[in-house]
Amino acid sequence: MGCRIYEVGISYYGRTYKEGKKIGWKDGFRAIYCILKYNLFG
Repeated sequence: MGCRIYEVGISYYGRTYKEGKKIGWKDGFRAIYCILKYNLFG
């Protein structure tokens, strides 16, 4: 087919606490609710 695959380097700079929203305990409860609702009772 004549296709070439190139490898390219990537860089990642994590956000500081001030720059991005962190997940809280409410998000954890929502995740548990969704797991129970869609996996066990779906």
